[in-house]
Amino acid sequence: MFKLDIRNFQISDLDDVLRIQFQSFTDPYPVGILLDLYNKGAGFLVAQVGRFVVGYIIFWIRDGSGHIIAIAVDKRFRSMKIGSVLLENALNLIKSNGIFTVKLEVRKSNITARKFYLKMGFKQIKYCEK
Repeated sequence: MFKLDIRNFQISDLDDVLRIQFQSFTDPYPVGILLDLYNKGAGFLVAQVGRFVVGYIIFWIRDGSGHIIAIAVDKRFRSMKIGSVLLENALNLIKSNGIFTVKLEVRKSNITARKFYLKMGFKQIKYCEK
């Protein structure tokens, strides 16, 4: 197995986050939005194996609730519970701020993500078409 470290994002992680994002999403966030989220205080954690960033999660704590903005794992490290560990860490940070409501959006077509979030205890509220 491997040793997984979860830590706060650093600017030096940006290239790895971008790489993971581009292999994970058809419409990744532009680098400016990622930096804006970071600079405005969004929670931003990375998963690291050895010297390599292999996943990340971005989340807000605002207006009395948490909001998962994005989560992705390097395709070579998927199905190894890294996404689960990232989400659990983010949820623990949100809960440590006295917040117990967490929201997120997932495309209806993203079956894998929807199954993941249901498995992690989220409940589907409604479908919204883009």
